Amino acid sequence: MISLPKIRNLKLRNKLLISFVIIFAPLILISKALIFILSQKLDEISTPLSTFYTLITMDILFFLPLFVGLACLLSRSVTQPLKKFTHILDNSKKSDYSIRLNYNTKDEVGNFARHFDAFMTHIEKYHDQQKDKDQKIIEAQDALKAAEKERRKLLNKLQKAQRMEAIGTLAGGMAHDFNNILSSIYGYAQLAQLSVDNPQKLNHHMNQILKGAQRAADLVKQILTFSRKMENEKSALKLHLVVKEALKLLRSSIPTTIEIVNRVEATDMVNADPTQMHQMIINLCTNAYNAMMTSGGTLTVSLHTVDQIQPEHQSKDFSRPGPFLKLMVENTGHGMNQETMGKTFEPYFTPPKKGLGTGLGLALVRTIIEDHKGLFYIKSIAGYGTTSFFVYLPVVTNNDSSANSFAGIDASLKSGKETIMIVDDDPDILSLIEELLNKFGYSAHPFNNGESALNAYQEGKINFDMVIADMTMPRMTGIALAEAILSKNKNMPIILCSGYNETITRSEVKAIGVQAFLDKPMDTDQLLNTMRRLFDK
Repeated sequence: MISLPKIRNLKLRNKLLISFVIIFAPLILISKALIFILSQKLDEISTPLSTFYTLITMDILFFLPLFVGLACLLSRSVTQPLKKFTHILDNSKKSDYSIRLNYNTKDEVGNFARHFDAFMTHIEKYHDQQKDKDQKIIEAQDALKAAEKERRKLLNKLQKAQRMEAIGTLAGGMAHDFNNILSSIYGYAQLAQLSVDNPQKLNHHMNQILKGAQRAADLVKQILTFSRKMENEKSALKLHLVVKEALKLLRSSIPTTIEIVNRVEATDMVNADPTQMHQMIINLCTNAYNAMMTSGGTLTVSLHTVDQIQPEHQSKDFSRPGPFLKLMVENTGHGMNQETMGKTFEPYFTPPKKGLGTGLGLALVRTIIEDHKGLFYIKSIAGYGTTSFFVYLPVVTNNDSSANSFAGIDASLKSGKETIMIVDDDPDILSLIEELLNKFGYSAHPFNNGESALNAYQEGKINFDMVIADMTMPRMTGIALAEAILSKNKNMPIILCSGYNETITRSEVKAIGVQAFLDKPMDTDQLLNTMRRLFDK
């Protein structure tokens, strides 16, 4: 027997067929019987046309309501589930893949609901998998960032260790140079005391003292450039000047049995950090002369501009276009075989010998070159006695004359009448600058600490036109003094001076508002010309 629940689970076409059999067939038979009975009672004289109209009218009156009712029944069987589906979807949240229609009839609507639920199950599973993948990607990115941070930290430690290594290697030569310089200054100072009555000889001895002081200042500058802890600050750099400075520093440390041949010709610039370039050159040259320490030989350093990399020097992983600065450091030592060359840049590959460093130099060279988008190549044949290190660095076109120039200022000295505040905790330097400025017409007011200088400025009894202050002082630093004064007068010309400072860079000094920065020992010409330039601009 067919029950109502079973009819609900039938497909739509089967519902129509059963509806016709159960409802329409009996109704048609009943209507025909009624029409037959009624037709017997009609007037015998009625025409066939009137009979036809009567039949049509009776069919319409009986069947039209039945068809309308059946249509409503079928419509409800479809629209009710659709309303339910719409209600479920409207109440679901955005990106909610857990929604299900849960309609399990066996007709077309039920099939649709089951397919929809299966599709949402697949989407939910895919979303969960993708979410897991995204989480893993985020974790991997965090791990990469942490690894890069740790790599930078280790690199900084490596650079510091290698700098200390190189300073130790060069210490003997530096001490020799300083002793020579001090001997010259000490000797000419004694001769000057004995030549007070001879102005011509006195002037000659004083000039020799000045030359010795300049040589000492240059040597200190080279040591600080090499050993100071600095952030990686790349800018347009004249590499040939850095090479020449490094060779000056090396000459006093390399035995006289090793000849240095300087073939630095190119003057193009590269985008590089000067400290790291200086360190790279020192490391390459130190490695070269260590290979010739016992037998002696020739250390050749050349620098040329080339349009492209030599084919035999090219690497498949390097595709940067030229031009390049090509640095070559060559020694006439004992040479290396292929296996040794392949491991040259590995840290501690060669066990360090006593007095010859820790074995970190060339590993750091490779890191510096790669960080500057450069390429390196080694050429050597074991037993033939020549090893060449080639470094290619991309040339930059920057015609800024102020970029990393080592040249001094060449301008005529001018006097002035402005009022100058001088702040330095060293009494000798304070007295020197005061006497110098007074000699050139300025009104100089010395202060031996930043606090007393700031108090004098705030009192306003003296109208200062410029401040010249030492960077490193007890109680109040030159930076703190400059910030305090600039907070009240942002246009105040301030010159900061320092013999050595690691806590702040030149760019940071300029960002504060300080207009000039001079290294100690200061050249008097440079100081006076800087003052005049700031006043006249």
